[in-house]
Amino acid sequence: MQPARDVDPPPPSENPYAGLDAREDLFTGALANAARAEHLAAALRAQVMLAGFDAMLLEEAAIAGRDVRLDDPVVRSFLAHQASTLHLTRQDVEVRLEHARILRDRLPATWAVFLAGLASERVVGAAADQSIGLPAACLPVFDQAAAALVQEQRETVVDRDLEKLRDELAPEAAIERAERRANRRHVTARPEGDGGGVLEIHGTAVDIAVAYDALRQRGIAAHGREGECRALSVLMADDAIDLILNGAAVAAGTAPTPSERAEGPSYPGERIGADSRPGRKAVRAEILVIVPATTATGASNAPATLAGMGSLDAETARALVAHTRTWTRVLVDPIDDAVLGIDSHDRHIPSGLKKLLHARTPSCTGDDCGLPGHRADIDHIVRYEHDGRTRHDNLQLLCRRSHQDKDNGTVAVRMRDDGSVEWLNTWGGRRIVKPALKVRTRRDLPEDAPF
Repeated sequence: MQPARDVDPPPPSENPYAGLDAREDLFTGALANAARAEHLAAALRAQVMLAGFDAMLLEEAAIAGRDVRLDDPVVRSFLAHQASTLHLTRQDVEVRLEHARILRDRLPATWAVFLAGLASERVVGAAADQSIGLPAACLPVFDQAAAALVQEQRETVVDRDLEKLRDELAPEAAIERAERRANRRHVTARPEGDGGGVLEIHGTAVDIAVAYDALRQRGIAAHGREGECRALSVLMADDAIDLILNGAAVAAGTAPTPSERAEGPSYPGERIGADSRPGRKAVRAEILVIVPATTATGASNAPATLAGMGSLDAETARALVAHTRTWTRVLVDPIDDAVLGIDSHDRHIPSGLKKLLHARTPSCTGDDCGLPGHRADIDHIVRYEHDGRTRHDNLQLLCRRSHQDKDNGTVAVRMRDDGSVEWLNTWGGRRIVKPALKVRTRRDLPEDAPF
């Protein structure tokens, strides 16, 4: 055996991975080609959407003898047609069309990069958003910078760098944009699956930062209590919900005492403590939950349904049942779970029928905007003045814009025998909205029954 010898290390290579075989190059190249194919398809779709929209405007202008405004009912109906064809929401279609129009008309270099498949729809959309409000004289410089950035960087970097450039080119525009952003503050809610949900608050950066810090400080303070076992993030979430629910439900002048405020839960599932604001009117939050009788009594663990948010596990459903103040009995077919009847003694649109509509279609059935059913219009599919009956098989829930679209003559709507709603538009689009809950019409009831 030869004795070990000191061996000088090899000199560093300019490419430390030069020895890798060709498989890595093949994979990386294939991934890049797949991404470019996706970008090209998105660019083609944007071109077709924009060309179709422009053609519709010209055609309708010729028919009406005037320019068609973007808020005209026919425009909204055509947007809904595109949304239905592409399986998108109307808001998605509006945003994509706005981005495509900005890129084509104001940012030609960035538009050319997109058409060549060298950038994704998301990053060029971010560039389009950042250009809004810039004076025309600043656009060429902005466009060249954006065309280079969208080919090399991800969306967050494009947003950050172009926002900085935009503010340098036109600092006065930043003030106007901030005002517009502040005027668009809003709150949204959506289901997240497995009984979870998301509440989003869109506001000014200052308000959001301060609110987040306040929640964090309250969570840290609560985290130090004896016996508290929740994580900081969980405490912050529980406190935020608690502040909203108790702050809205407790009338002015009934805030808890300091000793009551100091007392709090020490295990998961409880809130941190009540709170209120002087002068705030108390409100009572309401939700619609469909709970099988066997689940409510503990005979089974069949899931319940929270209207607009999805399914609930049996334990959560039973906890809600234990504290509910209002019950509405529903008669259900034991074979296929179709609703046969619902208690109601009211006139006009009975409260029971309204609850049934909200359970059957928890949100707007028009353009999938997601508006919760309790905030939507109750629409007669066959209009009331045309002898349309106030029954479940002639009623649907629509947001105000979808309601107007239905009434403007560009859309025909009918309810099919299986309870689904069919939408047909003048451009040949067809969409079928299936109910979340089946409802069967009973033929042995009086003529004036809501079923």
